[in-house]
Amino acid sequence: MTDVSADELVVTGAGVVTPWGDSPEVAAAAGGVPMADAGDWFDHRERLGPRGYKYLPAAAQYALAAARGALADGGRPDAVPADRRGLLLATNAGLAGLFDAMDATVAGSGAADISPASAPYFAVNVLGNRLAGELALNGFALTIATARTAALDALSAAAVVLASGRADTLVLAATEDLVPQSRGGGGEQGAVVLTVETPAGARARGSAVRATVRVRSLFVPPAALADRAGRIRAALALTTKLAELTAPGDRPVGLHLDLDGSPVAEAVVSAVAARRPIPPGGAPPTDAPEHPGLGPAADPAPRIGCLGPALAVAHAVTARDGGSRLIVCATGAGHVALVRVSPVTVPSAHPASAEPPHRTQESEHAEVA
Repeated sequence: MTDVSADELVVTGAGVVTPWGDSPEVAAAAGGVPMADAGDWFDHRERLGPRGYKYLPAAAQYALAAARGALADGGRPDAVPADRRGLLLATNAGLAGLFDAMDATVAGSGAADISPASAPYFAVNVLGNRLAGELALNGFALTIATARTAALDALSAAAVVLASGRADTLVLAATEDLVPQSRGGGGEQGAVVLTVETPAGARARGSAVRATVRVRSLFVPPAALADRAGRIRAALALTTKLAELTAPGDRPVGLHLDLDGSPVAEAVVSAVAARRPIPPGGAPPTDAPEHPGLGPAADPAPRIGCLGPALAVAHAVTARDGGSRLIVCATGAGHVALVRVSPVTVPSAHPASAEPPHRTQESEHAEVA
């Protein structure tokens, strides 16, 4: 078992764009699955502007719109120099339809017939280029495409990047589009954007903090679960990471599970249940979520997209009940990500004002415990 531990970070802005609307709570309940009758739900002219966006891939349009929502919500990447801002992009099927169309063109009439508007998007890591350009995220750009856990893995990467001092503020975007019918159809549609900083950086810049976030990512080799010794090691690794996020005596946290029914997911459920008993009906979205009262969802194929967990984080960040939430995601390939979100408002001072009151990570943990 291998793992990556991440330090605490804070979210200063959150934006959501989905067929279900831009409310994180409603969108999280839908889990990123598109509405069966969504139709042409996103108009780039209304959301982004009348010119300059028409030929962008849909997933890029969704990310740009969600980023504007995050900035309106309080995100301040422009509070630091452009070379101290970075982009973390999470996606799995964001360009799948465009790739299939390119393949068909090359096979049918040759590469010369690929549209000049779509040709720049020959690789998934260029999907965030327009977002990076518009927000001057010049420090670095990194694309993460781990099936299902990509958005949560991006949060892990964000904590490492900020703790190492490589950047002062990050824009994290998770964006997905429908999977082509030739690949089974279904999938997710929409985007989530979070602006994240360190607690100290947010205080220094006078940023209003939405929530504190702690992340643990680890890999549980599926083959290790075939024997008792491997299962014991996996259980120990999982319970150790959960313990780091939910200390003894901690008040109850809301739980969101995004799993695929695999042996790895079953091991994760057992570890979570041992740490915090799961009540009946308390193990929500898997591959076929139901959305009572929200209208019909499209019949999804098995999901690989990362939007469902990202929406759960956005909901936890913006929830007004003040309760902490634990988001757990696992795949049959062995990828496991655990995120604890604790909504909190950290008193801040403008940089030009008197020195802010002395605060420590321990005192901030005490406020949200």
